[in-house]
Amino acid sequence: MNLVLNLSMLGPKPTGLGIYSENLTAGLCARFHCRLIAGQTENLPNGKLLVKAPDNVAIGSGRLAAIRRQLWMRSIHLGRDTLVYSPTHHGLPNQQGQIITIHDLICLRFPAQHRPQNLYFRFGLPSLLKKCRAVFTVSETTRQDVAQTYGFPLDRIYVVPNGVNMEQFSAKPSARPESPFLLMVGARYAHKNVSEVLDMARLWASTYRLVITSCSGAYKQLLLRKVAERGLTERVEFKDYVTFAELVHLYQACSALVYPSKWEGFGIPPLEALACGSPVIASDIPVHQEVLGDAAFFVKLGDESSWAAAFDAIRRDEAVKTRMHAAKKLLMRFSWGNAVDALERSLHAVEPRLEACRRTSVDSQ
Repeated sequence: MNLVLNLSMLGPKPTGLGIYSENLTAGLCARFHCRLIAGQTENLPNGKLLVKAPDNVAIGSGRLAAIRRQLWMRSIHLGRDTLVYSPTHHGLPNQQGQIITIHDLICLRFPAQHRPQNLYFRFGLPSLLKKCRAVFTVSETTRQDVAQTYGFPLDRIYVVPNGVNMEQFSAKPSARPESPFLLMVGARYAHKNVSEVLDMARLWASTYRLVITSCSGAYKQLLLRKVAERGLTERVEFKDYVTFAELVHLYQACSALVYPSKWEGFGIPPLEALACGSPVIASDIPVHQEVLGDAAFFVKLGDESSWAAAFDAIRRDEAVKTRMHAAKKLLMRFSWGNAVDALERSLHAVEPRLEACRRTSVDSQ
């Protein structure tokens, strides 16, 4: 049989989905003979390029990229003896027995902020699921969500989690500035809930500044008005874009990462912040409780007393030490190596013949 990885959606500057895809496919290609559908060829994992995707179908290549991608992928027809794995929800419309990865259903919960994707998840994805042998997700929460929303059999949905590169994210106590600040990362959409943090300003503004990254567009304009109305202009800083090095420094330097999302499929920033030695305040939504366990300070959204307790806790050394001790064990679970192990187990469960594609020690030399 043939194992084909669909990476056609990856652009030159990968973020969430792209980082997951790159790490999982690199690990898989190190273990198995894989053929690739890909556009970006400079940093391809150890595999053979089967189909070169046009550059204009990749994520980040314009507003019409998703439409161009769907039209282009319809031209791909692979044999029945081929298992196609997509590390995202961008499957091949005409391929039977494939596997796609659904990271979250946020676009269905908040349709106004993801209109094109909402339409795809409502009308396109159900059709694609009929051609899927299995679905992979990044959390048990999303696994249950997919089964309930689409009626896809739960025993054909497997969890392949995200990971954190501990060599890239590490603690640096000397990075803490004299002027303490709270950090919010990836706050581009309303479900990230920056608005509620601003509503709770009286609990933190006298002690901390608030730094908000990756915030732009209409949502940022709404937040700027709110900041001005509440007299927080000198206490809140927006950063539209930060480099990877800047992001790591912010994680290392912040007094806490604040991550009060209304919904997530997984939530990578809290793990990255914990790896950098900083405590995390997170909403008590199901996936945060699943992923973060005892390593975070949880808040009940809309509950001021809950927020007050969390801001008090990050000032207490003993409380922070307890959470960071739990974080060490937690982060060992969420390595990319463990994620690749989960991917391999899941693929074997779906297709036992996968073993025929395994690389030998001679292949790796």
